[in-house]
Amino acid sequence: MAMIKSQKLFIIFGLLVILAIAGFFRLSQIESMPGGLFPDEAANGQDAILILQGEHAPFFEKGLGREALYFYLLAVSTAIFGIGVWQIHLVSALIGILTVLAVWLLAKKLFNNKIAFLTSFFLAVSTWHVTLSRTGFRAILIPLLSCLFFYFLYSTYKEPIKKKRILWAVLSGISLGLGFYTYIAFRAIVGIIGLLAIILFLIKKQVFKKFWKEILIGLIAMFLVLSPLIIYFIDHPGSFTGRAGCVSIFSQDLNKGDVLGTFLEVCKKTFWMFFTEGDLNWRHNVSGFSMLNPLIGLFFASFIFACPIIFLKEKIWEIKNLKNKLWKYFKYIFLIIWFGAMLGPEILSAEGIPHGLRAIGAIPAVFFFPAIMINFFWQKINSLIGSKNNKIFLAATFGILLLSSLLYNYTLYFGVSAISPDFHYAYRSDLTIVSDYLNQRNFKEKTYLVLDEYSVQTPDYLTTENNQPYILVNPERSYQTKLSPGDQIIFTQSTIFDTKKFEQEHPEAKMIKQKFNQFSQEIMRVYEYEY
Repeated sequence: MAMIKSQKLFIIFGLLVILAIAGFFRLSQIESMPGGLFPDEAANGQDAILILQGEHAPFFEKGLGREALYFYLLAVSTAIFGIGVWQIHLVSALIGILTVLAVWLLAKKLFNNKIAFLTSFFLAVSTWHVTLSRTGFRAILIPLLSCLFFYFLYSTYKEPIKKKRILWAVLSGISLGLGFYTYIAFRAIVGIIGLLAIILFLIKKQVFKKFWKEILIGLIAMFLVLSPLIIYFIDHPGSFTGRAGCVSIFSQDLNKGDVLGTFLEVCKKTFWMFFTEGDLNWRHNVSGFSMLNPLIGLFFASFIFACPIIFLKEKIWEIKNLKNKLWKYFKYIFLIIWFGAMLGPEILSAEGIPHGLRAIGAIPAVFFFPAIMINFFWQKINSLIGSKNNKIFLAATFGILLLSSLLYNYTLYFGVSAISPDFHYAYRSDLTIVSDYLNQRNFKEKTYLVLDEYSVQTPDYLTTENNQPYILVNPERSYQTKLSPGDQIIFTQSTIFDTKKFEQEHPEAKMIKQKFNQFSQEIMRVYEYEY
């Protein structure tokens, strides 16, 4: 009894350590890194403000349409902490930490404590997930809600007590319904559920007979949660697909008339993003680095190559004992389907490939694979070595593997990203400085901001409390601006190039302020009309 209690305490301690690591990677320096707010993030903040002002909807049309759950969470953060950069990033960070916990719960339920520890640890330190957890995009909810759905669904199946099964079924339906309020890529989960249902029907149809009530209850819970969004799409059918058609491999602007060739090229880049060149976008990944660190990538690859070997060894194609074979490997089949289906939004698009954001739904399954292989090798090696010293050596090797993964990923995000000027520009940190200046000046009638209509979303959000104290000027026509004495015109990092023509046309305007970032790049220039 004492041994069981000590084991439970050890497991709880291990989980707390992993959550602490996840928290450190996602919350450390959150007020200063990333130090800017990309316009898409700011647009999310604007919708959160609309919610606080009483405008409620399951879907917001700005930016070709976006599901609203994340905006309601941002509204809570804004109501508590106010308007700002880190207030948006904090929401994503907390969601990222909860995802690590959800992955641990699911892995423990599906496999064992060791795989749960490994999977959640790899996710906790993953630069791919850390980067997205520190970026204010609604897609960060996909891994959390998909993990919770599968956890509650499997708990329903495993629960012997009828009342508890109903509770798990309701929770699975709620989490599935909420998932559709996150990001369009979540819809791939329909394919996962469909494929798993077909396989289950073929090999173990009694599951449906035994759990039909729970399935029905879960579906009712899902549709109740989903009903506002369904009604919205019925009233606004054009909003259902959103931006998907614009980036699809079937778009002639992107495939240049070669759909198959485009598809194969996307598949190749998607495969290699795990091992060589990953997403170049700093808001999705540490630009250019593989989505997995080399050691974890090695075990990930070993799982991918082990699958065909097992397929051949078990002779899965033979009808004899096919049902037993499929049931034996059902957990692994589930993970492979999860991984493949959630890569669908990435593979079926042709813009910005590889694209870590569109593939975000595959992240939990990705880290199951190396965890399973490490657990497999651990068991094999452990059974072959007899002496206590050899087992200590094995444990030490295992510890070095984990420590090296932690240090590698820490160095990438808090080292490589932190010292890259491109990382800071990717989040438009210059616009944060400009917004601070606009708030301090707070003189709308005499202040002109030279910026494009897309980028202005950031100062528009950050200066909300002062009612956007500036007059927006098109960069291409900034030199035509009519100024009066005391007027100021502000150029940002992206529009400083336009100052050359402005100075030629306005020799009477005096430059009164310049701001440089830590890389000695000019990020703001202010002129005042004195004549």
